[in-house]
Amino acid sequence: MRLAMNTGDQWNHLKPSPAEFSLTGPDAGSAPAHNAAAVETRARHWAALLTGNDALRTSSLEFAEAMLVDWLKQSEEGIPWSVRTFPEAFQTTRFSNEVKAIENPTRFLKNVSYGLHSGDFSFFEAIERIGHGFAWDEKRLLQWKQGLENLEGMIGWLPSFTEAQDYLSAAFPLSRQDLDSARESLLDSIEEPHRFLEPSARSEFDERFAEFKRNYIDAYFLLHEDALHVTGGPGRDESRVDPVALRNLDMLSELQYTDKSCLNRVKLMAKWIRHNQCSLPLHQILEHYPRCYCNFNPHNPQPAGSAASINKVIQEGLEYFRTILRRCGHLIMLELKSQPIDDDSLKQITAALSDGPMIALKPQTIKTLNRIIARNSSGFLAEIRKAGETLKK
Repeated sequence: MRLAMNTGDQWNHLKPSPAEFSLTGPDAGSAPAHNAAAVETRARHWAALLTGNDALRTSSLEFAEAMLVDWLKQSEEGIPWSVRTFPEAFQTTRFSNEVKAIENPTRFLKNVSYGLHSGDFSFFEAIERIGHGFAWDEKRLLQWKQGLENLEGMIGWLPSFTEAQDYLSAAFPLSRQDLDSARESLLDSIEEPHRFLEPSARSEFDERFAEFKRNYIDAYFLLHEDALHVTGGPGRDESRVDPVALRNLDMLSELQYTDKSCLNRVKLMAKWIRHNQCSLPLHQILEHYPRCYCNFNPHNPQPAGSAASINKVIQEGLEYFRTILRRCGHLIMLELKSQPIDDDSLKQITAALSDGPMIALKPQTIKTLNRIIARNSSGFLAEIRKAGETLKK
């Protein structure tokens, strides 16, 4: 918004001369008015322009004056004209100039309102002052009125803007290009606060912030859950420790001569997570503040701080054990042919030897495998040593 009006002293101490009254209309300018009817017509016309009440053009002068006095009073109420009263983001030269273009005419009209109340001048003289103030330019008057409306709307919008600015300032970059770009774009728009005088700019900012906030909450929530809340919660299986895989790792770690380090790492990681479990109502918190009160920082998670990390170590451990079993698969199958084995154990061992998913192991299956390892210890020990070197890498 750019108001095409001067902002200097021309608004102060304007005192009309009766000879300066002029006719209304596009060619009226400041031509002298030659009769009382023309003066009244112009007074009603400008009162209608100011108040936005077209009925004043045909109303009584007393009613037009009363409406003008009421409108002037309302227009001057509740506007914190000092730019210093606006948030810090609005302390720019451009915004200050835009406000002054609205402020100075309003202060002038406040003096007109006071003069009407005090009887310093009549309704006609008040209109004459107002007309001179706007150079009898109706477009300039309407521009100022629109600017005043825009400023009042912006002032009512400031609390929600302040909340949005605080949220954006405290939000973490989440290493997601769409979210981080949206955040930076919103912060950049705050650098040009004069644009928010336009309702469309405020609406656009609100819409963009609402979309960013919605996506940010979802992203932060997933990271927080993955790192600190690895149990419970429907619909979040992808960020939970796989119980079947963990149980299988625990069972396979009972095989003779094998490395137990993966299981030990998982236990240490799980201990850290249990200690740092967060049971705060995260969604409710993120609606008002972009960080959980547990101080979770997605850019500085603990090394053991996620279900995904635990699942990765579990899979590394399972692959270590399955590699040994596959390399010794011919020994295992020969033993299984020479001794009776139940169908469940056979299915479990066959799945472990394959490249596909495992099924839940049972203690009886581990006992069977340990018997086979005991009878073929040399062959197994050689493969266990090879697999152990790979695991350390």
